[in-house]
Amino acid sequence: MKMKRLGTLPDCSDVLEVMIANGSGMTASIMTYGAVIKNLYVPGENGKADDVVLGQNTLEEYRRNPSCSAAVIGRVANRIRGGEFHVNGRGYWLERNDRGNCLHSGSAGYATKNFHIAAGGDDWVTLYWKDSAADGFPGSVSLEVTYRVTEDDALDIRYRLVPEEDTPVNLTNHAYFNLSGGRDADVLNHELRLMADFYTPAAPDMIPTGEIRKVEGTNLDFTGRRKLSEVLSETFGLDHNYVLRGSGYRKAAELRHVESGRRMEVYTDQPGIQIYTGNHFDGSLACKGGVHYQRYAGICFETQGFPDAVNRSHFPGCIVRKNTVFTSRTTYRFHMEPQLAAGK
Repeated sequence: MKMKRLGTLPDCSDVLEVMIANGSGMTASIMTYGAVIKNLYVPGENGKADDVVLGQNTLEEYRRNPSCSAAVIGRVANRIRGGEFHVNGRGYWLERNDRGNCLHSGSAGYATKNFHIAAGGDDWVTLYWKDSAADGFPGSVSLEVTYRVTEDDALDIRYRLVPEEDTPVNLTNHAYFNLSGGRDADVLNHELRLMADFYTPAAPDMIPTGEIRKVEGTNLDFTGRRKLSEVLSETFGLDHNYVLRGSGYRKAAELRHVESGRRMEVYTDQPGIQIYTGNHFDGSLACKGGVHYQRYAGICFETQGFPDAVNRSHFPGCIVRKNTVFTSRTTYRFHMEPQLAAGK
């Protein structure tokens, strides 16, 4: 792996960028800050590799505007109602940073932590972080995140976490994808398919109501491939948790961009996937390459447990017991389909 220094944080720690690659032209740049996927270059039409994740140009821009960051999210991704939960009869109260609720663990979240490089090679790197009970969660946890660029053009992400106390855990990566590689300003021309027949409805504050509903007959039905422009014109954006079929490591989603010929498959061992279409982007800030991201500039596939699962006993459990090992895996696999681009 290759490394370069991106800058220094106020605590005097250096932020590094690690570059990993396979032998067929796919490369990823990973920052120690937030374990962010800074760049992901994927071969496309005519063999040209394009960056397919949104982001910033510099470390300082990531610090000032993390809203398009492809960071690791935890200790608990998504929302916790009222920022409150109980474990073993004891109450815990977190920062309320989103409509009276805690989103992505607030300022205690991993997206702003400077991970350490534990090990690596030409096509992989493992980053390490140990958080503190002072962040509001029970005890501290040790976390390893391993990124690998595989020979079949996939970015494989593996999480390994060990807590010192019983604690809720929900880990994900918040990458925004745009398979056009800068050709399109948004993902409206992308086609989406999800391996999900149900979703968890949410109240206006985005906290699940506790119901699990069928997508059939709604604008949230992606059991067949659908063009995002057709759906977003009716829903005005997606920010929904889908209940994935089956269990174990399996295919969860598929995204396709005809004009570039790129197709991405998402695999995970998690029970849910939060689909978010960058509804908050308003063009006010210049981002990677000087581009001002507009609404729907990218789409997130946040493989994870259900939102507020710590407060919903009928949702898949999220408590990891002390001194046990929690592992999870998510893979973004890319394919080039020349016939798609040729038929445009």
